[in-house]
Amino acid sequence: MNTKTNLRLLVVFIGLFFCFNTNAENFDNKQNINSDIVDFEISFLREKDIENKKNIILNTYKAFPKSNNFGVRNGIYWFKLTINKSNYKKLIAYLPTHNINKIDIYEYSNNRLNYLSSTGNTIAQKDLALNYKFPAFKIDKNLNTTYYLRVDFPKEANFPLSIIPERNFIQYISNKQTINSFYYGTCIVIIFINLLFFIRFKDKSYLYYLLFLSCLMLIFLLYDGSFINYFRGNKLYLKLEFLIHIFAAIWFMLFSINFLDLKNKHPFYSKLFLIFPIGITILYTVYFTTNNYTFAAAGDVFGIFLLPILWMFAIYYIKKIPSAKFFVLGYLLLIPFAIYFFIGFPYGLWNVNGEMLIIKIASWLDMLVFTYALSYKMISQNKESKKRITDLQHIIKSSNKSYNSKDLEKDSNPYFSLLKENIFTSIPLTLRELDILKTICEGHSNTQISEKLFISKNTVKYHIRNIYAKIDVKNRNELKERIKSIGN
Repeated sequence: MNTKTNLRLLVVFIGLFFCFNTNAENFDNKQNINSDIVDFEISFLREKDIENKKNIILNTYKAFPKSNNFGVRNGIYWFKLTINKSNYKKLIAYLPTHNINKIDIYEYSNNRLNYLSSTGNTIAQKDLALNYKFPAFKIDKNLNTTYYLRVDFPKEANFPLSIIPERNFIQYISNKQTINSFYYGTCIVIIFINLLFFIRFKDKSYLYYLLFLSCLMLIFLLYDGSFINYFRGNKLYLKLEFLIHIFAAIWFMLFSINFLDLKNKHPFYSKLFLIFPIGITILYTVYFTTNNYTFAAAGDVFGIFLLPILWMFAIYYIKKIPSAKFFVLGYLLLIPFAIYFFIGFPYGLWNVNGEMLIIKIASWLDMLVFTYALSYKMISQNKESKKRITDLQHIIKSSNKSYNSKDLEKDSNPYFSLLKENIFTSIPLTLRELDILKTICEGHSNTQISEKLFISKNTVKYHIRNIYAKIDVKNRNELKERIKSIGN
């Protein structure tokens, strides 16, 4: 792939990114316009810090942080929600986050708190006052303007509360479903394509990538609440999330090592990368043992930094390995946005929520890049096959010709002399063995030959053994020395 093609490809993807990003921002701005109609205030207290437990309303509530997030300080919180102004009487309050076990909603009237309803992950679907994937509840401004919410955070205490008019809520849900359907549909198609290529070429890069993409899709399905109705009231929901994080790190690590051939170039570092899934597993286990979310957050951060480290290896080899260009371009957007989300989310550094729209867009661009990479491989393979057929036809036409070293130099592809009895061996090589012999003489490793010819490394080794036997050599150096007259 030449420089002009790289530049065109980069411009196309940057254009697509800004197009999608602008549309996403416009969509969010529309939601903000609707949110501006509702003027509300929110303050908080941690339940363990409450002095007057008998009368919650008499306690002094603290100002809510701008990030809407208390980070690793998980546990039970009380929130005081006051609706100051709204042009609509019927409102919907919702929290686009997957990490809330339960919200008990109370209204303050007649100098006492009256229980209204509950929402959250542990509430059965039939018991929800408002059936939505994220925690949500209705607000009737005609009845009251002050609510008290008791919220149980098993993980990070993230509380990105939004309030919009009830009449706009259905359209909001529809827009999100359209975006998610398009994204997850694309994921399934790309996973299926990689599966077909793995079956056809037996290249583990395709297998590892489809497994990583499957884990990434499952993470998004968990974070954006799409899976919640299958796990309501089930503690497996949180454990499944952490388990998928571990496997995502494993598959991404194996895909990167295989795709960039790091196992042959840096065997020590390839083994050292195992510290990432092992470290994540240990930190998550400590979290489940102690219920201290600091350890789980550390596991998230530890795992996410595997991405930029492997990306730096791809940048280092960008001029030496053709596939490294695809790797660098594919993760150009996904890595920074993933770091932004998975650090900001658990530590409360900035405002994030479970919609993950910007990361989905970056992931979608990643899928497009690697789909292009697959197409590029197929086109290259097709051109190589046509060239081989043309050269073979030339050999067939010259089949009655007796070869010597001078004739070999004149031939369009002198290696084709080995397709019949010749000065090196009485047993002709096959066309595939000829391809592998040529790449060996060019100095390629087994992995590079596998990538170039779209066959597995085991198949490469099998053909190399046959070549050694036919030409009567024991290693590559002897092979190159034996037939160097052809390569020259």
